[in-house]
Formats: sequence, C-alpha cells, structure tokens
Amino acid sequence: MERLLAAVEDIDVLRFRRKDLPHALLLQLDVRLVPGSGANGLHPETFGSNTVYSGWLRDTRHDRLCSWLHDDELTIDPLAASVIGEFSYATIGTTVASIVSDHYATHPIYYHRAPDGQWTVSNDLRLVLLSPDVALRIERSACSYFLTSAVMVDENEFPRGKTFFADIRKVEPDSVLTIALDGLTHKIVPRERFPWPRLASIAPKRDECVEAFKDVFERSVRDRISAGAGGLLLSGGIDSSTVLGACLSSGINAPFSVSMAFRDPDLVMSHDEKLLASLFGTHSLPHTIIHADGALRLPALDDPSPFVDGPNSSANPLVAEAFAAEFERRHVSLVMTGEGGDIVLGEGMHDWIFDGVRQSEGIAGLHRYLTNRLGMRFGSTAYLRGVLGSFLPSLGRCALVCETRQQRVARLPGYLKRPIAQANTEASAPAPGQGRGRAMRFAYAAHHYMHSMLFPRASYFDAINVQCIHSHPFLDPRVIQFALTCPPHVHHDYFNLDRRNPYASAKMLARLAYRRELPEAITQKTHKTSYASMARRMFHNSAGSLYSLASRPMLLNEWGLVDQSEFRRQLMAYIAAMEDPNANPGIRYHYMRGVYELETWLRRFSGPRAQLEQHLKFRPVRRFL
Repeated sequence: MERLLAAVEDIDVLRFRRKDLPHALLLQLDVRLVPGSGANGLHPETFGSNTVYSGWLRDTRHDRLCSWLHDDELTIDPLAASVIGEFSYATIGTTVASIVSDHYATHPIYYHRAPDGQWTVSNDLRLVLLSPDVALRIERSACSYFLTSAVMVDENEFPRGKTFFADIRKVEPDSVLTIALDGLTHKIVPRERFPWPRLASIAPKRDECVEAFKDVFERSVRDRISAGAGGLLLSGGIDSSTVLGACLSSGINAPFSVSMAFRDPDLVMSHDEKLLASLFGTHSLPHTIIHADGALRLPALDDPSPFVDGPNSSANPLVAEAFAAEFERRHVSLVMTGEGGDIVLGEGMHDWIFDGVRQSEGIAGLHRYLTNRLGMRFGSTAYLRGVLGSFLPSLGRCALVCETRQQRVARLPGYLKRPIAQANTEASAPAPGQGRGRAMRFAYAAHHYMHSMLFPRASYFDAINVQCIHSHPFLDPRVIQFALTCPPHVHHDYFNLDRRNPYASAKMLARLAYRRELPEAITQKTHKTSYASMARRMFHNSAGSLYSLASRPMLLNEWGLVDQSEFRRQLMAYIAAMEDPNANPGIRYHYMRGVYELETWLRRFSGPRAQLEQHLKFRPVRRFL
C-alpha cells in the first residue's frame, strides 16, 4: 500500500476507495494526470459492494447504460451476451473472484499469481509491478516475438495473454478469469458472445446499406457520448470525420476536437490542415490544432514513459502525450477516435470482392471488373481464380491465408538473428484456438479479410489508454457485426477503381452517409494522408539518439537477438538515405525503430528494482508543444 500511494504522490487523486474482505482487498483510485499531492488528506471511502469497474457498459436487451465517469452503480451483468461496452470489471463473490474483459480488451487487465496462491490483479500494469511479490523478470521470448513481422508490420498484440514480464499475464479479449478464494485454482473461459444478426437483415443495395450503417454507427457514437465522451481525435481523414458526422447527424453537441498539423511546408503531405479548415469553416465547432513539429522524434532514454509493458507502440508517443495534455486541460476524460475505420469501411479489400461484384453485376460485370479495373488478362490464371472465387468464397479465403503467410515469412533484416527468424516462422502459423472467430464461416471472402485484420487486436491499443482514455466507435461489436454481414463490395465504387489509388473509390458507405454534415472536401477526399515525410523527419530528428544507442553495448546483441555491428551499419546508411525528401521509409523503418525502442525500454527495466520503481510512478502529462 505504501508503494502504491508513493506512486501517485505527484498527481491529483480524485477518489480513493477500499474494501477489506476476508480473502481479498479491493481498491479503486480515480486520478487526473495533473500536478497534485496524491492521496494525502484523502480518507479511503468504503465500497458499497464487492464490485469495481472502469469504462462503460450497455445492456442492449434492457436498454440500460452504466458509466464510471458518471459514478453509476453497476446494474448490468457484464457476463450477459446482450452486454457490450469498453470496460474492465472485477467482483468478489462468496466462492470465487471474477474478472471480465470486454470484446476487445479495451481496458487491459493484468494479473500475477504467486506460488502461495496470492493474486494481484489490476487494469494498470504499474500497480501489479509495484507489488513486492512480483519479480520484474523480462520474458525474452516476448522480445523475440516483438521483432517479428506479426508485430513490426501487422501490429498484432502478443498471443495468449503474454506480456514482456515473465510472471505477468493479461486477460485476453472477451474472457472471464475466475479465481477460487483460496487462490489455488483458477480458470479462463470465453465470455458469451454478442449474438450475430442474419445476413438477410441488411439489404444488398448500397443506398439501403448506407442507412443501415448510419443507424448502427450513430447508436455506437450516441452510447459513447452518453457514457461521458467529450473529445475526438480528428485527423481530417474519412474515419474520424465520420465520427463527427454521426454526432452532427444525431443532433448531439459536437465533442471538443484535437487535430495535428505541421508548420514545416515539407510535411504538408502528412496532415490535413486544409481539410480541417474547410470543416471548421462550415461548422462552428470547439477544436484546437496542435502543430507538432517539435514532437517529431523518437522517445529518448530519459523520456518518462507511462506505458511499461514494452515499447510504446503508438505511431508518435510524444504527440499522443500532447493530445492527452490538451484534453486534460479541458477536463475531457473520454476521447473518441477513428481507430478501426480503415477495416470496417472496407479500405484495401478491392482484391477480395469478386463474389459480391458477380452477385450484384452478373458474370459480365465481374469480367468488366477483373479486366478493366484489376488489369487481369482474360483467361489468365489470376482471371480464372477470380471467377472461380466469385462462386466459391472458400477459394478466396484460401488465397487470403496463403498471401498472409507469404507476407509474414518474408525475409527479415540481416541484423535480426536466428531466434527472431524462428519466432517469425512460428508467428506466421496461427496457434490452435488462437482467435475465437478463426473457424467462423462468412458469406463473402472479403469478410475473412476484414476479420483477420480486426482479430487479433493491434498492439498499440494498450499504450494509447495510459495517458488518456480512448473510445473507438468503429470497434463497437454492433458496428463490427454490421461490417461482417454487409456485402463488402458496397463499400467500393468498384467500376471506377484506380489500382494506383484504390482509396479514392473506397469507404463509400461513410462518404455517402454524411454528405450533408461534412464538407465535400472530406467526403470526396481522393488521397490517403501519407506519413512518409513524418517518418523521415522523425528519423532525422532522432539521428543523434539512434547513433548513440547503436554505439554502446546493446542488450539485444548480448542476448543474441540482434547483430549490433550489422544493425549499426544499416542504421547509418538508412539515416543518410532518409535525408532524401523523396525516399520511401518502407518496412525497414518499422524494424529499425523497433530495435531502437526495444533496446531503450530494456535499459529502463533491466536494472535494480529501486531504479525500476521510478519508472512506475504516475506523472502529470507534459505540455511541451
């Protein structure tokens, strides 16, 4: 308890609840990441029940919503199939303790089991690591897995609840951990799945699909607003703009929007400030634009990192902290994002919609699509596969699986040693039972593509919640179910597809749904925002830190995971190449950044415990922009 209170002594503790039970101690801390005096002067309140939760839950059957932001007493059973939300939940019963994660483990739950049956469970990993019973041993196999294509390229999380710490696990999505009160026995079982609608409930015509999408998406957004969401990360792209469009269409007060831009003209392709200007010129909306030129660098060794389960996988952790500071300044505690929109809205799946095009346009229409739009020669192997796949979606699924495996076993950089190559091979083949929907049948081949992109979840979801709680309307179970039942081809203006720029003809449901609410510059956006110039600038600004790290003895080299001399040689060549404003960062960017960030993290968490505990302290978010 002393370590816990010391960890929060520099921030503002809003509430401290405690309940001592015969076999357990239940604690709740509500904090703000602003300068404060911790829990000094606060007398612990006593829980009125044996239950604690974070986030929000919606019972779709009984039309009830509970939110921890409103301090609602939980009157919803998280185990019911009709319950959705973004939450973590724990309750102490008469015989067992039950811990429940939502469908996407939006609020991750970590746990440690000591040999004597003592358990430590928390939705913040730092609180588990502060327990004196927990050994801070690094799981080296996690380091190997982190540098595989499954994480570096596909951004997937670790399988089977693994973390970077050998003695700590994470409750997997949509799971229930039950622990006997003697602490000696436990089990993890899947939570009852939210029921799937029939395909026939969604009409195949695009205009009807647009209305169906609006209905389900606006319910998703309204629930989040009702739960207390007062902010929106607005990039200017179609995904986050669709969230705003749903608010405007529903007559909801627009959330406070925060956007990123750059003053440097060389970075003009990495942001959408002009599109945002057209949006804010059309509507009088509460917003601010952060010019993030000063934060375009990789976190250095002396940068405090609140996310401790490995490197922070956010695209730009320092900009994410600047966003969090802006929302904190306005007392916004729950922020909506456009995460998942690329998948749910069908981007990138134009190669997998043959069956839908044939059903909608006939065999002549499919021929036109394959030859005129995809450039296939009539009678070629690719053409025949497309035609056969349009009749047998299972063939399309097999082709998708083969392509995914080929991409994952692609040649790794030469500085990654044999253990990582072995881990990469293992990661390319799904483990038995991994991914609850792996054996599911879908009506269309593209649904398999969408499902494989949604599950397993992305590794960065845990990192983005540490400084600011995020909410993801596109990843609502109702929206995912819509995406996996709606005919995929309706997301595409497929007869106007340009293979060099498929973005321009994708996401049609979202483009059409909010034409009245959003300016034409957004709904008819033709090019996806490129982050290549931003990545080049990050490497340029971080060159000194990168060189310094590669010039000193590296733990990853000592552990036999990275050839340091080869890494340093390729790193120097890459930094020089990135000085060319037309250079494409490519896949090498992800691997080099991964090695740098993993080595930086290991140096923080491989020292004496007293030193490590300094990294576990809760700190106010920095306002350095």
